[in-house]
Amino acid sequence: MANLKIYVDRNSQPCRAILLFCKLNGIEFEEVTISLSKGEQRSPDYEAINPMKQLPTIVHGDLKLFER
Repeated sequence: MANLKIYVDRNSQPCRAILLFCKLNGIEFEEVTISLSKGEQRSPDYEAINPMKQLPTIVHGDLKLFER
């Protein structure tokens, strides 16, 4: 299992760009799907990962990378 987790919705162009970048560069990752249409980005569990409640989010160990 990969140490890198990427939280995405494949309907989002920025999310697809991150997925494509990782795949083309051979970076192993775990894809975690968050449905924007269902509002899953507003859940308390996801807000703990990304307080901005936006996608994509990249998590590697204690590092959480997201746009502010």
